[in-house]
Amino acid sequence: MDKNYLDAESLVHFARLALEGNHSDVVAYVRKIARRVARFDPAVADQLAALAQSSSAPRTAMLRGNEVERLPVDMDSRLQLARLEDGVSLDVAPIWQGAVKERLEQVLIERSKFKELALANLAPTRSMLFTGLPGVGKSLAAKWLAKSLGLPLLTVDLAAVMSSFLGRTGNNIRNVLDYAKSVDCVLFLDELDALAKRRDDATEVGELKRLVTVLLQEIDSWPAHGLMLAATNHPDLLDPAVWRRFDMIVEFPLPNNESIRTALANWIGDEGDVPEAILDTVPVVLSGVSFSDLKRIISQLKRNEIVAGVPLAEGLGALIGQRIEALSKTEKFRVAQNLLNAGMSQRTVNSLTGLSRDTIRKHCEVVS
Repeated sequence: MDKNYLDAESLVHFARLALEGNHSDVVAYVRKIARRVARFDPAVADQLAALAQSSSAPRTAMLRGNEVERLPVDMDSRLQLARLEDGVSLDVAPIWQGAVKERLEQVLIERSKFKELALANLAPTRSMLFTGLPGVGKSLAAKWLAKSLGLPLLTVDLAAVMSSFLGRTGNNIRNVLDYAKSVDCVLFLDELDALAKRRDDATEVGELKRLVTVLLQEIDSWPAHGLMLAATNHPDLLDPAVWRRFDMIVEFPLPNNESIRTALANWIGDEGDVPEAILDTVPVVLSGVSFSDLKRIISQLKRNEIVAGVPLAEGLGALIGQRIEALSKTEKFRVAQNLLNAGMSQRTVNSLTGLSRDTIRKHCEVVS
């Protein structure tokens, strides 16, 4: 290729893409031209790459009233098919564990490297699937990403999308996804399993099976300037083809002891002057609970402190006693040691753990 940049065939192809209005294909072709031009005219190549970046990179402009008014609605119920949250705020500080933190931060880094990726004919992560039990942070992650990217969060409302009329649900999905493509936002499809169930499920009607095909096509063609997020509590119900379509899959585990301890410190703070040893013990007895369950438990204890006058430290002590029966003997010894370190008497520890004072004394002597 010489400095004419475009031969006749390439020019015709470029014109066809532009006239057909296929924006994402035009951007991809401009990037391709930039790579070819870079061999002999780097300055022009940089200009082309910059144009592609500005056309496809996420922008920080928020959606205003006119965009909200354009939100698609169900033809029968007239309910809006999605909820738009502009200027996303977080109710709690997120606590990401290990691989979850790495993957979420990777998305932000990729979005900051649009130009570099474009020059390599690559796009940032366009679609992510969140899996995990309820209350482990999937919805919070969607909000966090939208807030971090400075974009509104568009959450699909399944109650409005799922129509009782044959064929209407598919149209609703197409309408809301077309809208999401036309604006700068993060799209969130919660409870994806309701829309993308296995197509070999004999109990499902053909309409839902066709819906899966629509979703697969949309995920494949999602524009680079947007970010599609989906979440499911039941990954086993998803059609196998769905897994292959997402650029990134993030599994959210239940919080470990360290995460529970961090959450307690964030939500309790200095309230009630709770001894550190009790705060160290609570994660042991609450192992296996989700973040949302943990927040509900702490909120109830705080209400009890105001309504019934039960100090938070006392409420946490009672919680330990209620939960400890499910622990192994080794875990009970660990709890006992923590409570003794908190200044509790052996008698109180005995009443909470069920371990005899002689057993507690002997174990503590061995540990010390």
